[in-house]
Amino acid sequence: MAKKPKTIITSESILKEQPAPNATIEKSWREAFKAFADSPKVDILVPDVYRAAFGDPLHFSVNGVSIMIPIGRKIKVPKPFAEHAQRMMKGAVLSKNQKALTPEELYED
Repeated sequence: MAKKPKTIITSESILKEQPAPNATIEKSWREAFKAFADSPKVDILVPDVYRAAFGDPLHFSVNGVSIMIPIGRKIKVPKPFAEHAQRMMKGAVLSKNQKALTPEELYED
């Protein structure tokens, strides 16, 4: 079986690539937002102890869709956001004596 030639990415090939049209980008955002909006909602509480580590509110994105979770208040959020927030809390270093988790430890759910 013949080997497929390797594709080499150069600055010239990158410059030739055309960015996705705005309509395509906006469509993918709407689809991602709809997927999260349709997912089941779960309760999440980010305790006050995480305020120094994350700021208030905890702000992050999953697949380009952003969310802000207030610190110290229980709210309902789509399940993928709750899972990501749990991983963030699991990996947060809250004091000098606490060891930072490795990525393998963080994503071992």
